[in-house]
Amino acid sequence: MKKKKYKHFSLDERYKLKEYLISETFKKKNGTPNYSKIAKVMNKSPNTIRLEVERLKEEYDPEKANDDYKKKRKKSIKYTTITKKVVNYVKKILSKKSYSPRLIIYEYEKKYNEKFPFSHMTLYKYIEYKVFDDENTEIKKKLPFKGKKYKTKKRKDDRGQLTNIRFIDEAEHEKGTFGWFQMDCIVGKEHKSACLTITEEKSLYTICFKLNQHNSEEVNKVLKSIIRNKLYKVNIKGIITDQGKEFSKWKEMEKITNANVYFCDAGTPTQKAKVERINRDIREYLPKGTDFNTVTQKEINKVMKIINEKPRPSLGWLSSKEVFLQNINI
Repeated sequence: MKKKKYKHFSLDERYKLKEYLISETFKKKNGTPNYSKIAKVMNKSPNTIRLEVERLKEEYDPEKANDDYKKKRKKSIKYTTITKKVVNYVKKILSKKSYSPRLIIYEYEKKYNEKFPFSHMTLYKYIEYKVFDDENTEIKKKLPFKGKKYKTKKRKDDRGQLTNIRFIDEAEHEKGTFGWFQMDCIVGKEHKSACLTITEEKSLYTICFKLNQHNSEEVNKVLKSIIRNKLYKVNIKGIITDQGKEFSKWKEMEKITNANVYFCDAGTPTQKAKVERINRDIREYLPKGTDFNTVTQKEINKVMKIINEKPRPSLGWLSSKEVFLQNINI
């Protein structure tokens, strides 16, 4: 027997419940809703369905039920641990920086030399339930993504075929080894502009440069400049990228970097998850739809400075820049 879930209703589930309540298929002979039947299709207990329907004294309304849930949820949160000092600190940080709750807590404890009064998950909830007053709407937008689920879509791949390439499973690639890079392109408005991003896997240190044209010749030209001016001290062990046309001149790329280039399987961005993660950080400052032709390299450098100098829990609260410099000085 499939175990029933007792999670809270989402707004979509509340709309489905409304449909089931008025459907003749889910009614008893006396015309009242059959909670057991509804519970079965929604994978919840009959009592959970009953309590949800009885949430409102009047006729069940998904929007009103959802608002009622949020109000009661907000009241259930214990605010006694939230001091004015904490509130002001969180608001100040989030009004200026795109910091995760974990990083906010780390910076607070570092600054005040005292333990933060609650966990990072509680801080997420406090922001979600508007503990930080009417500015919360803007604050919440500054929270980094909790994560991204990639969905593979069946669609025609018009990138063109790359021949005789090395795939990622051919790489002698040990995690935690310095010198492996992941490479990608961030495409701008109407695919008329782009930037090349290259991320060192161990440190997450990333370099981002504008492309004058989104093609393989321009990619290699910019890559050559990056190697000459930014990565000349690094022994590059390998490069991982996708099968985009802009990386079709991979043999020349290998000559430029003096390293093998390995390609992800088609439609699997998770195989270069680290550069994808940094791209999402970049998108917080240069969102989708940005025309990179109107953005200067100097502006991009400022964004990368913020990203590369941000302490990261995955790096023991060091920044990407610190870890990168530690490793090239070995």
